[in-house]
Amino acid sequence: MSPDGNAFFGVLQSGEWVSAVRVTGESNLSTLPKNNATPIDTLYTFLKLGNRLRNGEYDALESGTKLVYYTPQQRKLFYGKRMILLRKFFQTLDMCTIHKFDFPPKIEGSQVTVTFHQAGTDNSVDVTFRKEKKRKVWRMVMPEEKLLDEKLKTLLAAYGLKEFDPHRNLLLTNPRDTIRTFIEQNERWERGGKKHVIETMNLSGVDPAIWEWQAPLLAHYLLGVINRIGNPVYQEIPNNPKSRIPYVYFYHPLGSIVIAPYEEEGKVRWQFTPETLAHIERLYEAMERLPVKKDAVVRDENLLYFTLKRYAKSISPVLVKKVYDTALWQIILLVLIVLFAFFLSYVSRWLTFAIVKRFYLTKRWSEEMITLRFLRPSQMIIFALVVLFGAHQLGLSDLVFSLIKTFSYLLIVIGVTWILYNLITIMFTVLQIHARRTSTDVDEIIVSLSGSIVRILLITAALFAVAEVLHIPYKTVLAGLGIGGLAFAIAAKDTIANFFGSAIIIADRPFKTGDRIKIGEEVGKIINVGIRSTKIRTTRDTVLTIPNNKITQEMIDNYSEREAMRVDTRFLFALDTPKSLLDAVDIKISEYLQNHPDVDSSKIMLTGVNDYTEHGTLYELRFFVRAKDELAYSDMRHRIVTEIGELIKEEGIELVFIQRPGMDEDV
Repeated sequence: MSPDGNAFFGVLQSGEWVSAVRVTGESNLSTLPKNNATPIDTLYTFLKLGNRLRNGEYDALESGTKLVYYTPQQRKLFYGKRMILLRKFFQTLDMCTIHKFDFPPKIEGSQVTVTFHQAGTDNSVDVTFRKEKKRKVWRMVMPEEKLLDEKLKTLLAAYGLKEFDPHRNLLLTNPRDTIRTFIEQNERWERGGKKHVIETMNLSGVDPAIWEWQAPLLAHYLLGVINRIGNPVYQEIPNNPKSRIPYVYFYHPLGSIVIAPYEEEGKVRWQFTPETLAHIERLYEAMERLPVKKDAVVRDENLLYFTLKRYAKSISPVLVKKVYDTALWQIILLVLIVLFAFFLSYVSRWLTFAIVKRFYLTKRWSEEMITLRFLRPSQMIIFALVVLFGAHQLGLSDLVFSLIKTFSYLLIVIGVTWILYNLITIMFTVLQIHARRTSTDVDEIIVSLSGSIVRILLITAALFAVAEVLHIPYKTVLAGLGIGGLAFAIAAKDTIANFFGSAIIIADRPFKTGDRIKIGEEVGKIINVGIRSTKIRTTRDTVLTIPNNKITQEMIDNYSEREAMRVDTRFLFALDTPKSLLDAVDIKISEYLQNHPDVDSSKIMLTGVNDYTEHGTLYELRFFVRAKDELAYSDMRHRIVTEIGELIKEEGIELVFIQRPGMDEDV
């Protein structure tokens, strides 16, 4: 006995295990069919018991023994062996398609043999029914085990099977499997059955965006109709896997229940047709007053919908009247949901301002800036979520709900992209500030390029999301890029070249933001390096935008990388200046430059007479000063050149002035 007293286990002397569970008055045991007044009743009772056994009601097998006549030899077998024979007998009948018209219209005598056929083949099974004289009930004669094994093997081989698989129905290879899977798996909905139930329905006529909501609702309607038609005996439904003729399970002018074969990935599956699902709600509502032996369970996904529907009907029958497949109560609640969504999105205003104002970079933002960057997109998202969730509970028609879901998803995609774009901008602004405080040369460039790439990826992802929502076949377009890739590359060669140009700039590190450089004939200061181009503020105070691929093709002279700045100057002495004076002044100037604190003596330094011209003796100087910018350079050059001029004058050397064309003679 189990600790809770609800189950026990034991072993018989024969070695067979026996087990049992405690049952109540509401147990399935009390509802098992027990009618065997006629051969038809006996057979159908046996088939129903076998179907319930296969569905997990193991106590059904015990009841089945009362419907079978065992031979004296079979009665001597152990209990477990007799149960095995009973299973094989059911499996043999299960391979056939049973029809009540197979029985003779009038049965005379106490024994009758009925032949049942296997659909699509020439195979058949003979079943003998024998009437008990005392109890006046009919039982089926159990065939010999050897005959059962041979017959079952023949029936399985006709359908290309080697053994009897109790779960083969999940493959949906024939109409019987589809009906059986739909009914049995509905009872296991919360234990993995939902997936198999949905597979029995061809949802090609339903918008894929609303399958999650619509499929459970359609399953509820379909099961409700089937339960009102009557408990099906699966063996009455054809099970020929080779047939391709649609099977009409139930016909009604408002809409029939039809199962048809559909090929998918080389495999054929039988499913309830899209036409069946399109009319099933109307058929369900027309049959709703009919009694059922077992009503369809309302799933959690649809509980609120049916609660609201019952409440609306209790208020007034007018509320359930439909306008273009949408009931009046659904329209009223949808309007209220939209109004509530507007109200809730407006209330979110204070929450958005409270959150944004908490951060350092955003607390100084104006109300207009916060509204534009965060309030509007957050209101869009809140409105869309409320409308989508509310409409999800109303059981709206496919068309209405598809429109609402598409509109809501578009608002969500736009709102999320809007907010993420602004968050990315804030994040990379912080990184830029941090990069300027570091000594790494390429931090600012990497941050700038990374920001551009992330924004492009975000916009691309948003476009794909919009295409998914609108059911635009972008996947086919992407696949086609492999074929048209060459043409695309040629058309976008400049864009691609600029992208790789930015990658080269990062790899080679020729400059950083703020550097003063010369590219070609242009000189300026780097103010931004983007994924497509680089911006330079020129000496004319204009902003020059240069494509990155052009930069990588030019010679780049980075003035900001200089350790010192070069000074080139010259003096013109009189031609009659003696060599001794020239040597003396050269030595004096060299010593002056060597000892000057602003002159970098570690670098090349050239002084001396360079040439004799018709105007005089040309004396040239070249040296470097420790200047970091143009202002310091100008100041140092001025002081050093004027002081050298004084040294020359102190030596008594006459400086020659050359009058240029256009200058006044008295200058």
